[in-house]
Amino acid sequence: MSFTVLMAALVIGHILADFYWQPMSWVNNRNTRHFRAKKLYLHVLVHGVTTALIVTWWELIYGWQDVLRICGATAIVMVTHYLIDLAKSYSSKGVVPFIFDQLAHLAVILLLAIWLSDNSDFFIAVWQWLIAPSTLWVLCGYLLILSPSAVFIRMMLERITAGFSATGSLPAAGQSIGMLERVLMLTFILLDQFAGVGFLLAAKSVFRFGDLSASKDKKLTEYVMLGTLLSVTVTLFIGLAINYLRA
Repeated sequence: MSFTVLMAALVIGHILADFYWQPMSWVNNRNTRHFRAKKLYLHVLVHGVTTALIVTWWELIYGWQDVLRICGATAIVMVTHYLIDLAKSYSSKGVVPFIFDQLAHLAVILLLAIWLSDNSDFFIAVWQWLIAPSTLWVLCGYLLILSPSAVFIRMMLERITAGFSATGSLPAAGQSIGMLERVLMLTFILLDQFAGVGFLLAAKSVFRFGDLSASKDKKLTEYVMLGTLLSVTVTLFIGLAINYLRA
């Protein structure tokens, strides 16, 4: 319980300090001036103060142990946050550096919460969860609906439509949309929320109706319908199989 409370509080503090209490001008200053950016040090200080307040509050609730733990936790967050943000300032601006940046911060927070709460059994519990058959089958399902399913659906569409391709769309947009669509559908199926699958299909139909009506192209309409139905069929089959295997 104490670990969960501390972890949640630290994550909330990180979100507030990183997104709500950091103006875009600070980010631009860091990206242009790097280690010379004064705003970077101010941002790190905000994270340090936030961490110190959270850890102090947590210590008071769950039994005061040592002020050095608060100082140590604050120093760890400030130093690691400075190094991670500094490294990000030299990277190319995009979604991948952003994801790695946030994952690095969350990893620090996780290790910090484990240390402060003396939760030594955490890694054992995580390892047991990772090697559980149900977890492995779910992982297998998500892997199948991404690249392998995309290849299968593309091959089926090329065979059925004799090489027809929709022009005027973004490169690989259809494949990316299909992958995201199957991830959402599989998630709904694994959670036994089949109504969510119906909602997803209805929402997609609403967005595509205008394009298909305006194009007045029967081949395009059939192509979209075939792609959608193939995607749904493959995902339903995989999802139901995973539910059966992990039962």
